[in-house]
Amino acid sequence: MEVSGKRQNKLTHSISHGSAEDFVLFCIPCDRDGERVPAKGFCTTCNEHLCKTCYKHHRKPAPLRNHVLLDENSMPTTPTVPLSQDNFESCDDHQDEKQKYYCRDHDTVVCSVCVTLDHRTCKVEYIPKLSKHILDSEELNELMAEMKSLEEVCKLGIKRAKDEIKAISENHDKVIKAIHQFRKEINTRLDDMEKIVVKDAERISNKEQMILKSLSTDIEDIKDETVKKQVCLDNLIQKNCLDKLYVEMKVATKRLVEMKMKAKQHSQINNDETVSFVKHQAIIDVLEKYKQLGEIVSVKSSDSENVAMIKDTSIPPENQTLNLKVVEDINVKSASDDENCEITGIEVIQPDKIVVCDYENRKVKWYDTEQKKTVSEIKLNYSPYDVAAITYYDRFVVTIPIDRCVHFMSLKKQHIVSDRKVNINEMCYGIAFSQDKLVVSCCNFGTGKVLILDVQGKILQSFSGDNSLFCWPRYVTVNKDGTSIYVSDCGFSVKAVKELDWRGNVINTYQPAQGGSDLRGICELNDGTFLVCLDQDSDDNLRRISDSCKPCKITINEKLGRWYPNAVAYCKKNRKLYVSYSETNDFFASCSCIKVFKLE
Repeated sequence: MEVSGKRQNKLTHSISHGSAEDFVLFCIPCDRDGERVPAKGFCTTCNEHLCKTCYKHHRKPAPLRNHVLLDENSMPTTPTVPLSQDNFESCDDHQDEKQKYYCRDHDTVVCSVCVTLDHRTCKVEYIPKLSKHILDSEELNELMAEMKSLEEVCKLGIKRAKDEIKAISENHDKVIKAIHQFRKEINTRLDDMEKIVVKDAERISNKEQMILKSLSTDIEDIKDETVKKQVCLDNLIQKNCLDKLYVEMKVATKRLVEMKMKAKQHSQINNDETVSFVKHQAIIDVLEKYKQLGEIVSVKSSDSENVAMIKDTSIPPENQTLNLKVVEDINVKSASDDENCEITGIEVIQPDKIVVCDYENRKVKWYDTEQKKTVSEIKLNYSPYDVAAITYYDRFVVTIPIDRCVHFMSLKKQHIVSDRKVNINEMCYGIAFSQDKLVVSCCNFGTGKVLILDVQGKILQSFSGDNSLFCWPRYVTVNKDGTSIYVSDCGFSVKAVKELDWRGNVINTYQPAQGGSDLRGICELNDGTFLVCLDQDSDDNLRRISDSCKPCKITINEKLGRWYPNAVAYCKKNRKLYVSYSETNDFFASCSCIKVFKLE
């Protein structure tokens, strides 16, 4: 029989009496002994809050040495209650453990054993604490929108594949018709020859249709998986299963990147060649000389009336013209700036947010393109040079040449937050992020190199070519497929854009006609071509090159006068290009403004 004033249930072990919004967490072990001591930590293995003394001595006994502890800043701020078994997924590596934690450094969900073994030095957070506001999070909304967008891309890809199959079939019919028409002009002695050439045509047609049918099936699978993921997330939202929703969101985000990459690769498959039947004119004169009527060849165009074909509609990038429309100029100068801005790096974090490096004022700034104002800025001890997004939503890394380091930062609650700094002992300038790796261009007094680092700052590879590969590699980028690295080198002896593989081998090179022009910022556009900034007094100081470094056509809708572009970034969602520039090519001139273009 319960006595008034005594504990009624386990929940009251860890909280004081009061309103739901005003309570104090107490140490559960002390509470069992009749003492009420405020909690200063939490054991994730025992699922109990601990006071300062219990927290300090909790892992001293041998059976408790592997328990995972959270300090006062990281511990759950709500009473501990038994967790529903279906709130968390079991860990793949430790089946008896639940994935109740999120590691920001590795962007993955983990269990307590994983934290102990592999994530001791990482920033690990408790998922129930993170998931409280997930329904209102921009990350979830962005993920759902991305998945819906991918579904639409898949639908278009399926339609395109079906259209291509139909076109191949129609082309096949034309080829066969041409064969038969020519066959009527000769006698029955050519029956065997006709069978050979028809068989060739059918073999090629069947092969192409099989490829496109396989493509259609792949895209259908991607679409189905996307729909299933959306249904799963919708169900979790409706059931308010926030913890599982958070885990599924993180898993879906990773999978979404893979599916988008695969869908993009399929979308780039273009049946830009058709087969045609070409008659051997000599057969008319000497039938006995040939064993078949003609040849099945792949052609893109022909003026010959003897060739039956479907006209090719694809145009290589170097023959396509990209039109740029000037939209506006952005000024990111703030009232606290001591000098004119020197914008050496730009990155699009979200469609309406860009992060810029202001070298002259030693600041990293967050600019909102919709509100048209600088939302937040952080001043550093040394000047930042370039910036690259690590995630699309809020995390990025900045190079600090003088400090010879890269600085990891994030956007949190309308502020730029410094996360950590990694020393690389090189004067680093350009930076890009791809496949969980950082690509950094470095230059130390005329010795240029490119480094490949992991996210912990460990140098995995270094490309210098015994000082012959680069002179001053300024900016770097990696294509969306993650297959090639593009480096703009503006040194005294070498001025070129070089395409490298991940072993440092040069695949292609682009050199401007005016060899004396410095090459600055470089970024990839939606069509797989690249935009390069040239520091020269000319109307064509924005150059466009293909992925194989061939010059491509580009036009701007108005005369820009004297301007010298420097850093560049591209937003694929709103098709906007951001280019920092100065109005003089003086070495000490400030690139204080950003010109915004719309791609048409």
